[in-house]
Amino acid sequence: MNSHFKSAFFLPLTVSLPYMRKQILAFSFLLTGYSLAIAQTWSAVGIGIKGNFTTLTTYNNKLYANGIDSLNGKAVSFACWDGKAWHNADSNLSGRVTAMAIYEGRLYAGTTEKLGANAIYRLMYWNDTLWTKVSTLNGPINSLIAFKGSLYAGGKFTMADTTKVKYIARWNDTTWRALGRNISNNVRAIAVFRNNLYVGGQFSEVLKWNGRSWESAIGSKSIRMSGWVKSFCMYNDELYACGEFNYLAKWDGTDWATVGSLNDGASAIAECNASLYIGGDFISSPGGDYSYHIARYKASTMSWACLGGVLYSGGDCKPYSGTVWALAEYKGDIYIGGQFMIAGGKAISNIAKLTSPEKTQ
Repeated sequence: MNSHFKSAFFLPLTVSLPYMRKQILAFSFLLTGYSLAIAQTWSAVGIGIKGNFTTLTTYNNKLYANGIDSLNGKAVSFACWDGKAWHNADSNLSGRVTAMAIYEGRLYAGTTEKLGANAIYRLMYWNDTLWTKVSTLNGPINSLIAFKGSLYAGGKFTMADTTKVKYIARWNDTTWRALGRNISNNVRAIAVFRNNLYVGGQFSEVLKWNGRSWESAIGSKSIRMSGWVKSFCMYNDELYACGEFNYLAKWDGTDWATVGSLNDGASAIAECNASLYIGGDFISSPGGDYSYHIARYKASTMSWACLGGVLYSGGDCKPYSGTVWALAEYKGDIYIGGQFMIAGGKAISNIAKLTSPEKTQ
């Protein structure tokens, strides 16, 4: 028997019935994970790194990760993966990264630095050596995107340096500009689709910038999001959205449509090898009742696949559950960050690499 099966499921002579039930449930998940993950390969991402990996972004042929606690036993808050090893990337970084985007050849990030009961929120950039402070805001940046020569930031802020804004602002390398006044709350996601800017967040609809103000992107079918949008992804010439609602949605420029139902919300979506990956709190998806926080959708065949799932074993809050917070494509593989101890039936903690057959086709 595999060593992690032995360590995880050796039962002492005196155990409670609830404990045995939990062990049997987790063991069943592992067996299911192995049987469902045959078509793809799950693997760990390096050694010596610990964290929750809440954000993943590729830059200069490396994969950058936020939510790091330590690397090789030393406290580290931000790191990058070069395909072979992890490296510290938090030199001069103030606080934790909350969002990332590439702009003007640099990696920009929103950061939050806790100071007792207060916090300082900044825009910073990384030059492959150290972080530089750019600007200060009065709330966190949740999303960043480069568009038409400017950097757009969305979040829960109403001041960017000395400029009054309303949850979104445009940075042009020297100053901030307000972008409309009719966004009502926290912006969680920004996307560019067919040369237009879209935002989603703590409001019940997706908004589109018309050059003067924000307008509702509802469509003739009047399908509204039933919860907050957390992530967008351009895929198959359509804009996909997920969030605190139990389905994956897509926008074709005219109407919204549901692609598939989930039993809970999703936090991240990313394209890799002509497929769309979705991760979050959900356990079941159209790909199967045991998707466990990650699934794959292929538009060319309109089909869903169960990938083996991820599982968090332990804790009082969600015993034998887990979640996926971040997804990113890197060198033809999909990387998954979140809170889990098992991925695809293997003992892998909080970050995993998934290689699918499409990579070699």
